[in-house]
Amino acid sequence: MKTVLGFDSWTQGSVYFERLVPELEQRGYRLILIHLGSWGHDPGRPAEERIGQLTLRDIGFYGGKGFRDILELERPVGVIYFSTRSLAHQAFNLYCRFLGIPTVHLYHGLATVQAFQSGGSAFRINWLNQLSLVITRLGKNLFMIWPIYWRALIETRARPSAWLDFFQQLSNKIQGKITPAPLAATTDAGCVYTAADVEHMQRNYHIPDDCISVVGNPDVSGFGLGEGNLAHCLDNEGSTNEVLYIDTAFNESGMVFSDADAFAQHLVQSAKALSRQGLKLVAKLHPAHGRTGVADTLRSQGVAICSGSEFVERLMQAKAALVEPSTAALIPALLGLPVLLAEYGPLTGQAYGEALTGYPRACSLTNVADASRIIDEVRSSDMLDASRVWIDQNSGPLPASRMSERAAEAIIATLNRKALP
Repeated sequence: MKTVLGFDSWTQGSVYFERLVPELEQRGYRLILIHLGSWGHDPGRPAEERIGQLTLRDIGFYGGKGFRDILELERPVGVIYFSTRSLAHQAFNLYCRFLGIPTVHLYHGLATVQAFQSGGSAFRINWLNQLSLVITRLGKNLFMIWPIYWRALIETRARPSAWLDFFQQLSNKIQGKITPAPLAATTDAGCVYTAADVEHMQRNYHIPDDCISVVGNPDVSGFGLGEGNLAHCLDNEGSTNEVLYIDTAFNESGMVFSDADAFAQHLVQSAKALSRQGLKLVAKLHPAHGRTGVADTLRSQGVAICSGSEFVERLMQAKAALVEPSTAALIPALLGLPVLLAEYGPLTGQAYGEALTGYPRACSLTNVADASRIIDEVRSSDMLDASRVWIDQNSGPLPASRMSERAAEAIIATLNRKALP
């Protein structure tokens, strides 16, 4: 079988790659994920392992070989990324382009849930947290990541503008600025969940629209949301008093909250405020909180946690969802549930992208004490037809269960085209 490589920073994104394995194998391709977990994000993983149907190799598997050496050893017919913003990913991508290896960038969420404004920030930076992250990661960047990137620029004979891009990226990352990705992050083709993200990928990653495929939203089926459940809550009022909080793990990227404990206390205070209105907060935490201890803190304070397996079922019986700008926030909207956009407390002034603000049953929540009143107003308003139209437009190609098939076809089409020079 021909080899296709995936490239990522850790094993936590393996689910995105694993769903592609059967479809690629049926077409004569094997997928191997190379990750950089031992460099800090995911230490202690085996040099080689299998997660489900996917073979994963830590960078240590290759015994100190550089990115170019690995590519020349494996001789892949293509490389898949779910992110190209990190410098390590860009270095790998530079070598792919230099060696003529086709590349594909698959979005692993819906970008337009966030309010991207070029030159600004989609989120409020917590400078104390940001400084802590910079200091914590400085050693690894200075002695490992940056030299690897510089070496890639030299060996691929990059233009002087690429060196300027490097320093501009550092400045933007520290300031939390949103700018189009440098050319080092550009791939031959891309895949997005819905048509709403085509223009975003074209503008930010410089990929022509005829090289971008709309493949569907795997969360529709991945969370157990059957297509027959779309718009369910428009006609069925929930039987519980629960409000599900869906977060974005801001504290892990130096945004909004000073640390994990500050975020946990935000949820605890939100739960108390909702309780006074006869509502119960249930937290659906971002996967990154698996290493923050937030779940344990919340349980000790009496805040309920919702697992991924029960997510849709609890939403279908809930009063509303209270969300940060997360792709998972689309699930309650696709169900037709009232969606409250968190803009109170530490999140005061938080902006949201068109994918959420365009949903007719979405409302800003600037004071958590108003939650019950706003939910009642949304439920009593006549926005059902408009909500059905929005759901049809934002559910992506159906059936969603065929997302992997569509993505595999787009990947193979790219492999069969000549890579960018």
